[in-house]
Amino acid sequence: MKTKYIKYIVVPVILLALAVIFGVFYIVPTNQHAVIIRFGEIVRVHSTPGIHAKLPIIDIVHFYPKWLQEHDSPPVETVLGDRRNVVFDTFIIYRISDPAMFHTRIRTQERLAQRIDDVMFGAVRVVAGLYTYEDILSGRRDEIIEQTLERIRGPAGEMGIEVVKAAIINFTLPEINLRAIYENMQSERLRIAQGILSAGRAEANRITSEADRRAQEIIASAQRQSQTLRGEGDKEAQIIIANAMGNAYSLYELIKAMEFFRHGLQDNTILVVDPGTGLFRYLNNMAGR
Repeated sequence: MKTKYIKYIVVPVILLALAVIFGVFYIVPTNQHAVIIRFGEIVRVHSTPGIHAKLPIIDIVHFYPKWLQEHDSPPVETVLGDRRNVVFDTFIIYRISDPAMFHTRIRTQERLAQRIDDVMFGAVRVVAGLYTYEDILSGRRDEIIEQTLERIRGPAGEMGIEVVKAAIINFTLPEINLRAIYENMQSERLRIAQGILSAGRAEANRITSEADRRAQEIIASAQRQSQTLRGEGDKEAQIIIANAMGNAYSLYELIKAMEFFRHGLQDNTILVVDPGTGLFRYLNNMAGR
């Protein structure tokens, strides 16, 4: 009895083991698509998770991710509407929305990256020609991104992917333009510095000239005051000398009168003179004393 039941249990187990060994069943994860290929043709596509069966050896299963993926394109140089060259650095976020088309036209991530770059570069060049450098700086970047996104959605859909978001990481000027700008900035700064130095020199010359003029005025005023004081001193000295000379003359005259009286008159000399005039006035003064 037990042997009979064991037979019914062993047979299904053996069949299941053979199915697993020969790859009859396959599991589709929740985050992947499954594309079943038979003789080079797509026979089924599974995007929902579960266990499915296939023909061993004949059917081949390809799995593709369902999650969001990011692709960062290399910077691309293009020309704006105002004839300025700029370099755009862009990226997109996408998902595989049509695994059958993706398998048919793309299949590998390397080929997908190349196709996305081609589409992105073409869209950026077309959209960039509609705007100017001032448009980018004035806040129209979102509009540029939206225009770019609209242009890449169609070609992306033909690759079996859906572009969820596109963005411009950065935009810069080409290296040769940057060097020219830096040189212009340097020249401008040098010009400003030269202007400041020239203004400083002019102000220094003005201050020096003003100081020299003020010094000359002070020296001239001092010289005038010195000459005035010297003249007043000379005048005062002349007055003093004149007074001194006047007093000295009276003394000199007295001494000469005494010498005359002592040696110029002989004994018993009789003179008839006016005692109030000439040298004889001294005799009158002596007689009065």
